[in-house]
Amino acid sequence: MTRLTFGIPVYNGERFLPAALDSVRAQDIDDIRVVISDNGSTDGTQEYCRAAAGEDDRIEYHRYDENSGGIWNFGNVLALAKTELFSWMAADDIKLPGFARHTIEALDRAGRDAVFACPRTQIIDADGVVFEDLNDLSMGLDAAAPHERIRNLLRAQASHPMYGVMRLEALRKTRGIRSSLGDDVVLLVELLCQGTMALAPQQLFWQRRHDAQVSVHGVASTSWFAPGTKANRSFAETRTNIELYGGIAHSTLGACEKVRCWSVLGPSWVFPRWRAVARDIANAVGIDPGTGRLRAQQARRRSVSPQRMRST
Repeated sequence: MTRLTFGIPVYNGERFLPAALDSVRAQDIDDIRVVISDNGSTDGTQEYCRAAAGEDDRIEYHRYDENSGGIWNFGNVLALAKTELFSWMAADDIKLPGFARHTIEALDRAGRDAVFACPRTQIIDADGVVFEDLNDLSMGLDAAAPHERIRNLLRAQASHPMYGVMRLEALRKTRGIRSSLGDDVVLLVELLCQGTMALAPQQLFWQRRHDAQVSVHGVASTSWFAPGTKANRSFAETRTNIELYGGIAHSTLGACEKVRCWSVLGPSWVFPRWRAVARDIANAVGIDPGTGRLRAQQARRRSVSPQRMRST
């Protein structure tokens, strides 16, 4: 029986998708399912995916004519999953051949207390060159108490475990992917309310960084989540904070443990990121919140003022 589904949401992914899909097809276990959800791509993605599905009966290709946004697409591949285990696969990342086997073995060894597992991760550039090893050997996501696991996750600012292997049963108990800038962190917090993460110590996941991806553009990428959304009215960072509190509230934890979990959000995430909320407010009132830009604008105004010129 097939245990694992890889879900690949894609939109105009012809540049990196071939390498991503090849990496999944090259896993050292054959018993996998690959679900591709094409969110109305207008490049060569459709032709490539149809050809790949024709060559490999493990691949299911679903084409949608309208771009409904990244959040919908990530949720759609999850909705199409039918196996015990599930793994999101970004269309620009690489999962090395041992990814599935070692991650499933780590999850099995950990038992039912673990709701997801992830191998160690390296960061690659647009050309596939590794330029960073993440310090993720001791993230502490196997701590005994939920509030400890959540605190450790937020302090590590580790979002890459979202692309590990998850128990579908646990994912179904979450609220799914939320429409917020930190959707990956919110989801991981909800999973950590249910159980631990098992770590496979091998470096088997390559997460790509390139100029076109959502994480690079921050609030400006709001339209990726839901096309037509205005970035300056999205309050993206603030909504992430709200979603974190809501995710804990949604869990089945007891009242005392929920309070402990809520108490770690402030010092571990919300307070250190107060500037992000300030940027939301600046965006909403039409002020460019770019780093250093306000000071630069003020400096330029001072430099051209008559009083400033006389004083110099």
